[in-house]
Amino acid sequence: MVDLRFATEQSPEAVAAQVQQAQEDAQQEAVRAFLKVSTADAAQPASVQGALPPPPGLVGDIARFIYQQAPRPVAEVAIVGALGFMAGIAGRQWYIPKSGLNLYVVLVARSAIGKEAMHTGIGKLILAVARQVPQATNYIDFNDFASGPALLKACAYNQCFVNVAGEIGHKFKSMATTSDPGAASLRKMLTTLYSKSGPDSFAGGISYSSQENNVESVQNVAFSLIGETTPSTFYESITDAMMRDGFMSRFCVIEYTGDRPDKNVACVEQPPQSLVERIVPIIQQAELTASTNAYQAVTFSQPAQALLDRFEDECDKAIRDAGDDENQRAVWNRAHLNALRVAALLAVGEYHLKPVVSAEQAEWAVALMRHGTSAFLNRIRTGEVGEGSDAGREQKVLDLCREFVTLPADNKMLREYRHGREMQESGIVPRRYLQQRTARVSAFQNHPLKHTAALNMAIKTAIANGRMMEVKKDKLVENFSFQGQAYRWFAPTT
Repeated sequence: MVDLRFATEQSPEAVAAQVQQAQEDAQQEAVRAFLKVSTADAAQPASVQGALPPPPGLVGDIARFIYQQAPRPVAEVAIVGALGFMAGIAGRQWYIPKSGLNLYVVLVARSAIGKEAMHTGIGKLILAVARQVPQATNYIDFNDFASGPALLKACAYNQCFVNVAGEIGHKFKSMATTSDPGAASLRKMLTTLYSKSGPDSFAGGISYSSQENNVESVQNVAFSLIGETTPSTFYESITDAMMRDGFMSRFCVIEYTGDRPDKNVACVEQPPQSLVERIVPIIQQAELTASTNAYQAVTFSQPAQALLDRFEDECDKAIRDAGDDENQRAVWNRAHLNALRVAALLAVGEYHLKPVVSAEQAEWAVALMRHGTSAFLNRIRTGEVGEGSDAGREQKVLDLCREFVTLPADNKMLREYRHGREMQESGIVPRRYLQQRTARVSAFQNHPLKHTAALNMAIKTAIANGRMMEVKKDKLVENFSFQGQAYRWFAPTT
C-alpha cells in the first residue's frame, strides 16, 4: 500500500492512481499465493478475494478447503477458520514454554461477504473426520455462552475445544457494559482462560450457596475462540477499559476490507479424503496423550527462533514508543505470544509427533500478526476504537478527504453533487460528505459534546495544522454550483 506520509506533492488524481495500483498488486499476489494448492485432489476456484497468503502445510490446506467450499470465498475467512480448527484440536496437548496453543481470533468484514463459510467449512471438515474418529466433534463447539460460569462448566466437561461464534461483535457490545452481569462474567472468564492452557495451569472453580451448582477447578484448559463480525458493530463496542485491562490484547483481529466476492460456481461439497487422513492421526494423538496426561513440547529451529526474537524486539519497541497511549500498547502486548502460538500450531500440522517450528512457519505467523496489528492500529489512529482522541478524529477527517477525492466516477455518494467530479479534481471536499461518513464512527458519535461538535473541532484542528482550508462560498457557487460548506484538502508532502 502506498504510504502517503512519504509521498511528494501530487494531485488527487495521482494519489488515486497510486492507491488503486497498490490494491491491484496486493490482490494479484494474494491470488497467486492462495491458488498454490498442495493437496493433490483439491479443486481450484477461479479467483481469490483478500490479501493474506495461505499458511504453509496442513493448516494452509484446511484453509483452502474452507475457501473452496464457500459460496462467496474470501481468504481471510478461510484462514481464521483453519487456525481456529487447528487450535481447537492441538491447543492443550501440545505446548510451548509456559503456554498451550489456544487462540482468540476475530474476523472483521462487512456484511454479505460470505463470513458464514467459516462455520460451514469447519462443520463439514469435522464431520468428515468424525466418521473415523467419533471423538473429533468434541473439539469444535458452536454454542453461545451467555456467562462466565456457563463457559467454565463447558471447559470442566471438555478441556480442549474451539468455540465458533457468530456475530461476536454483539457479544463484545454486551461485555462492554457493566449492566449485564452475565456478559461481564463472560468477559472476565475469557480474560482468565486465555492463559490457562499450559500443562501446569489451573482455571479456578466457582462456588455457590447451592453446592450442586459448584464448578471445580480444571487443569490446563485450552479454550479457543473464533468469531466473525462487522466493522461498525465490533469497533464501536470496544471501550478504553477493554484495551487497558488486557482483554483486547488477547485477540488476534483479522480484517478483510474488500467487497462482496464473486460467486463460486464450483463449490467443493466435501473435504478431500487425503486432507481428512492427515487430520485423523493428530486427533488420535491428542486423545491418547490426554488419556495418559502426557504433553508434547513444540520446539523452534534456530532460524525460526531468531526471527521470532526479532519480532519480540519489534513489539517491545512499539510498546515503548506508544508511551502513555494504552490503546496502542495493548495492540502489541501479546502479539509476540500469539505469533509463537500460531507458528507452533503450523508445526503440529506438519509433524505432530515431534513438531519443530521452521523459519517459513515463523515468518508466516509474524506476517499474520503484523497484518492484524496494522489494521487495528489504523482503526485506533482514525478514532474508530474506544472513545477516540483529538488526533485520531483529525486523522479520520483527513482520511475521509482523501477518500472523497479518490472515489470512482460512478460512486453513488459522488453523484449526489452536480459537479462532484470537478470538485474532486480540485481537491474540494463537501462538509456534508464528512458529516455523513463520521455519523456512525464511535469517536465522533460517543464524544461528550456529540457528533457535530466533535467534527467541528477535528476540522478546526486540521485547518490550524495546514492540512485543509475552508473554501469561500462565492467560489463554491461560481465554480461548482454548490451552496454548502466545503474544504480544500492538501495532499501530504514530504
